[in-house]
Amino acid sequence: MKSSFRSSCIWIAIICVICLLSPVAEGAERIVAPSGAEFVSIQDAIDWSISGETIVVQSGIYLENVRLTKKITLIGVDTGAGVPVISPSNKDPAIVVLADGCTVEGFSIQGSALSSGVRITSGNNTIEKNSIRRNGVGIILVSSAKNTIRGNEITESDDTGLVLERSTGNLVENNIIAKNTLGITLDEYSLSNTIVQNNFQNTQNVLSRSATSIWSSPLPFTFTHLGENLKSRMGNYWSDYRGIDANGDGIGDSPYSVSIGTNPKAIRESDQNSVDAFPLMDPKEYYSKVTPAPVVPVSPSWTVNPPLTPTVSGPTPSVKPTQSPLPAPGATSPVSLPFNLPAVSPLTLGLLLLVAVLAVAGGAYYLRKRRMAPVPPAEPAPGTAGGPEPGPHVVTKAASALKNAVEKTRSLMTIPSLRTVLSDTQDSEPKPSVTDQKNYFPRELENKYTEITFVGRGGIAWVFSAIRKTDGIKVAVKIPISFDEITGKCFLNEIAAWETLRHENIVEVTAVNILPVPYVEMEFVPGSLEALDKPLPVWKAVHLITLVVDGLRYAHEHGFIHRDLKPHNILLTDDVVPKITDWGMSKVLAAEVKKSSVAGFSLSYAAPEQVSPSEFGRTDERTDIYQLGVVFYELVTGSIPFGGESIVEVGNAILRESPTPPSEYNPDALAVEKIILKCLEKNPANRYQSAAELHDALIGYLDEDDE
Repeated sequence: MKSSFRSSCIWIAIICVICLLSPVAEGAERIVAPSGAEFVSIQDAIDWSISGETIVVQSGIYLENVRLTKKITLIGVDTGAGVPVISPSNKDPAIVVLADGCTVEGFSIQGSALSSGVRITSGNNTIEKNSIRRNGVGIILVSSAKNTIRGNEITESDDTGLVLERSTGNLVENNIIAKNTLGITLDEYSLSNTIVQNNFQNTQNVLSRSATSIWSSPLPFTFTHLGENLKSRMGNYWSDYRGIDANGDGIGDSPYSVSIGTNPKAIRESDQNSVDAFPLMDPKEYYSKVTPAPVVPVSPSWTVNPPLTPTVSGPTPSVKPTQSPLPAPGATSPVSLPFNLPAVSPLTLGLLLLVAVLAVAGGAYYLRKRRMAPVPPAEPAPGTAGGPEPGPHVVTKAASALKNAVEKTRSLMTIPSLRTVLSDTQDSEPKPSVTDQKNYFPRELENKYTEITFVGRGGIAWVFSAIRKTDGIKVAVKIPISFDEITGKCFLNEIAAWETLRHENIVEVTAVNILPVPYVEMEFVPGSLEALDKPLPVWKAVHLITLVVDGLRYAHEHGFIHRDLKPHNILLTDDVVPKITDWGMSKVLAAEVKKSSVAGFSLSYAAPEQVSPSEFGRTDERTDIYQLGVVFYELVTGSIPFGGESIVEVGNAILRESPTPPSEYNPDALAVEKIILKCLEKNPANRYQSAAELHDALIGYLDEDDE
């Protein structure tokens, strides 16, 4: 009976140790979801929580304003329907952080067009890994300090992406701040903020009156850029930076001027300006394996684990290399335990030692009583085979139990936070395949281009605009959606020949290759006939079509037939000069998985011989003339000549029906009606037989118009 009592005392002591060292509320967690969870409202979960709790918000749209009035860790988790969205759609901020020590992570925060996505008026908060878009202001810090704004995408703000007002000592790093009217602004009372390794790509990137904020890292980093391992301090990427990188380390040779004359107390005029002394030449994502550079340690005057009373020769340093700064007067100093537990207060340490002494004493008392008591016959005697060791083993067992309890307590106190677990899980998930990424750009080409922007999808390829690093010229880059043997062969056999075409009305190809991946680089042309408001004035349509025919005639003379002319494939420069693109793409498209019964061209603009070659023969130059006739018809009428509810209906109309005369849509089109209808003849023999013949007809119209 007494043995059982003593054992209970030991385990009670162990439990006391665990309770003393374990935080009471930090591990609590609440779940929010649109249905089937403890809460359906984020704010309700916050109101019912106590300081230090974690609230996990699952996928869904939450049309509410969130106010963090206590220390809360607010985590958004994608449970299959995307990250949770906070969108109040009113005049108030989506999230207001009023308490210290809060965390907001993993949300899409949007819809506060007349206010801010996140408003912070407290300190020591962390806002990270959120998408904050389409708000009046992305994030605003007001009279707040020591916050961390990290890893967010702050985009499409009507006013400013990030605002600091009377805020000091904040860290802003690794954010994408893009497509905002103004990227970041700091007033003159916002001091000693650190803004590093961000991407700024805005109409205006920065407006700062802060004299003491830091725009580049104080210490160097090691990183990989364009395949080279490098070391340097790092600033930010500024889309309007026009410096050069002569040594190729990815860091601009000249500083980026953040603001002029913000420090009037400086003696030299140049020192009055705030600058980013280490601007990045490329967006931050082009710098991989970024880690702090190792610092050469200063040899301390004593070892890492000094004795309790170290002997130091010479003047005593104010802060020893392995010590923490001294506490403020009157503050309670933490005590470090010899087995590397987290620091605890003297009161906690005293209670811990008392419990330990009681536990060991109880174990010793139990041992003494056990030695005096007869050994039960059912158990082997101590020291015999199968029996326990004599008395000292029992003491060791009690001490071991206490030690194990302490070790378990340590593990409880060092369990990774929910944020870390979620982050690690996301990073370990397989990356989406190329076909799943709408704006995929191969890393193999990142050494060639910068300022890469997704434009759209064209036929078989993703289309990007980019700046060529060798000369700073803006180009268009097409990346095939499918990387396979057929695509590679088509690129070599068909598209590579496009490089030989040199005409002012044909988009110029500047590079094409299948290595390191298949890609086509061509001149960048910003517009297209597709984007024009239709119908156009007839004279303007004739002018554009005449220039397109010039390019078509040149291509036909060099043995090229397009076979997929449509407004989308006729681009327009800023000077409204049309240029035909995607030569040879139709054959590549035909080799891909067919998405309709007709492959290799767009059905609405297809010629009869493309729909039924057995009836109308093979495609040739006259196929391009027919397709250009469809484009001409659309420019002057605002409609295509043949339509229908299905592929069968459209195909039958192309083969059997006569087009409605353009003049019935637009009386002014009567002057070019004969030209258009001749282009649209079903029998190729009845059309213009060459681009040169069509060109002469158009010139005749223009001559008549001049008269």
